[in-house]
Amino acid sequence: IRGLTLACMIAALMSSLTSIFNSSSTIFTIDIWQRFRKNAHDWELMIVGRVFVMILVAVSILWIPIIRAAQGSRLFDYIQAVQSFLAPPVAACYLLGILWKRINEEGAFWGLISGLFVGMVRFIWEYSYTAMPCELERLDKRPSIVRFNFLYFSILLFVISGIVTIVVSLLTKPIPDKYVS
Repeated sequence: IRGLTLACMIAALMSSLTSIFNSSSTIFTIDIWQRFRKNAHDWELMIVGRVFVMILVAVSILWIPIIRAAQGSRLFDYIQAVQSFLAPPVAACYLLGILWKRINEEGAFWGLISGLFVGMVRFIWEYSYTAMPCELERLDKRPSIVRFNFLYFSILLFVISGIVTIVVSLLTKPIPDKYVS
């Protein structure tokens, strides 16, 4: 059973990584590379995309020791923590954009940027301090923001991103009605 479970987890991880690498390569090639090289041929774009994937793979491999040192090889916990710092700003902007027509580009941009910044700061703090074992929790000297569970923090991050999105949208010009359905 353990082997089958491990094989399933590795297959899911490989599928996710290939999707991420492919999407990132496409975004870089189309949105960034083509801005600087407007007349780039298809073969050039293909080579740039492949080189970018190789760079992403190298960065991912170099990131493995950091993950091991930070989480003591608890990969699932690490993935969940990273998701809890990155997903709430995106979810807040997406949900507000669907539910309220007043949300505009500036509000969504600053909501995402502020949420991702706060999430990255919390992520860095999370892995800058070593967690105490449960039996020594009373001796924990970490700042209270770090002791705050990352799953609860994701709710707070969602609220912060939503508030920034709403405030900036209200302080800036709304999207013209002809573009809002």
